[in-house]
Amino acid sequence: MHNKITMPTTRRTVLQLTAGAAFMLTGALGLPGAASAADSVLKGKTLAYIAFGLQYEYQVTLVDHVRKLAAEKGMKISVYDGKGDASTQTTQLLDVLSKQPDIILLNPVDAKLLQGGVRKANEAKIPLFMLENLPPEGEWVAYNTFDDVAGGRAAADAVAKLTGGKGRVLEVRGAIGSGQSQKRYDGFHQQMKEKYPDITIETLKAEWTADNAQTLTVDAFTRDPNVAAIWAHNDEMIRGVVSALRQINRLELVGEKGHIPVIGFDGTPLGLQRIREGTQTADVGQDPFSMGSSIVKEMENHFSGKPVEKNTLIQPVMIWKENVNSPDNWGNKVKS
Repeated sequence: MHNKITMPTTRRTVLQLTAGAAFMLTGALGLPGAASAADSVLKGKTLAYIAFGLQYEYQVTLVDHVRKLAAEKGMKISVYDGKGDASTQTTQLLDVLSKQPDIILLNPVDAKLLQGGVRKANEAKIPLFMLENLPPEGEWVAYNTFDDVAGGRAAADAVAKLTGGKGRVLEVRGAIGSGQSQKRYDGFHQQMKEKYPDITIETLKAEWTADNAQTLTVDAFTRDPNVAAIWAHNDEMIRGVVSALRQINRLELVGEKGHIPVIGFDGTPLGLQRIREGTQTADVGQDPFSMGSSIVKEMENHFSGKPVEKNTLIQPVMIWKENVNSPDNWGNKVKS
């Protein structure tokens, strides 16, 4: 909104538990301000951040960055793990509203289901800042998102480049109710229709998870083993795709005979490592650091009476083996 070969179960579990423990410790207590806090209009303000879900590495990095910026500004931040579940977020938003924070930062799993909470925030006159997904109704101060349509189009161009513009391609889709997934789907299909009519697409509804992606990919190859390439809406699902290819003995590295191009989305550390290893061909990179910095800057603009950028779109960057080690890739700035 959002990452079985490159990451053993134990390592994955440690990552999730470590992230979860960190937020349990810091979420309720808040963080002390940094030296620059005295200069910020945000000093002393309370920020409630309802995150998409901390099982996704991109989201963990985004939340970590906002948490760091909040500390530097002298804010008191509470982080709520949405767990990739709209019902959980609905409960969390009602809880947040009862506490009357100065600011709410919301990254919805399914924004349509949070409309009631958004209206209540508006009625309470609590400034609402949005990430990645917007509800059909309601008011917000600023909205910051990745240009998912452009990301879907970039993925289509990459697939066409790797397949010669023809063949059957598997699209491993995120959650149907997710705004990010819908926009990535739209951009991918629009670009294919406009530029690559000889490519056929089979969409697998994997709901953002690696386990679903693995099962659905195996099933797709069972129906028809002729697959020219695979694209997934996030790097998390690529874990399942790679496991599926290994399971059916179709996992060949980049450059080897029989290699099936695999394109991810996010630019996570594990996605970059798979590109280095040759089990993943490319990645559509987005930037959680840019997203986090931009939305906090709009909070400062709002409270200082400066003009606020209502909508901010962050553009994609394609990552290949040639530029996988670039320091500009956010996945190279964090430790997995």
